[in-house]
Amino acid sequence: MGQRSRSHSTPAYARVAEALRTEIADGTLTAGDRLPSEHQLMATYGVSRTTVRRALAQLATANLVRTHQGRGTFVAPQGLSHGLGDLTSLTQVMLDRGLTPGICCVDVNPDPDPPLDAREFLQSDRIWRASRTRTGDHRRFCTQESWLPDELGRQIDPRQLEERQSLYELLRDVADVPPAEATETIRAEAAGTDEAQRLEVPTGSPLIVIYRWTQDRQGRPIEYARSASPGDRYEYVIKLQG
Repeated sequence: MGQRSRSHSTPAYARVAEALRTEIADGTLTAGDRLPSEHQLMATYGVSRTTVRRALAQLATANLVRTHQGRGTFVAPQGLSHGLGDLTSLTQVMLDRGLTPGICCVDVNPDPDPPLDAREFLQSDRIWRASRTRTGDHRRFCTQESWLPDELGRQIDPRQLEERQSLYELLRDVADVPPAEATETIRAEAAGTDEAQRLEVPTGSPLIVIYRWTQDRQGRPIEYARSASPGDRYEYVIKLQG
């Protein structure tokens, strides 16, 4: 285990979480490994039980670890996980997991033949398509296609999207339209030839495909999106209470 940081500019729970995150990222802790007990973590980092629990909660929120009552806390499988109900950009999801987000194959242009769902949802005379492939730690995770109404699409510079990676960040900072609410459907589909090449998987490989209808704070439609990822690289997590 790493030693307690001497920096006091970061909250203690965040330092503990980052130390554990690093051990997961570098393979010191791998999927299925049990984390040290709360008492052991308290002794290692010189912090309180409350601090340890807050650090573990932060890792659990990022789906890096999972706690099983009576058994302890374990490292979660290290595909990219996303909690249902979280309207979060993929860039932020990767950062939360301690991965280095990346982007390639960026293209932003008017789409002469957008999907029917995009046309019906966006209700725009001209619709733009922002296409890109996302990576984490240089491994290809998913393809992303976003269709935007003309007033937003024409403001998205592909060079800015490649530099900043997050379309939602650009919508917020450049177009002053932060995403506020979305509806998603999740399906299993087979990878076509082009998508398989972009994801570096065999044609016909099973994909988790997510369709998203996004609105701003006024309820106006701002994005119809499709993302596709190999089933071993992405998972959705549903937390239930009874």
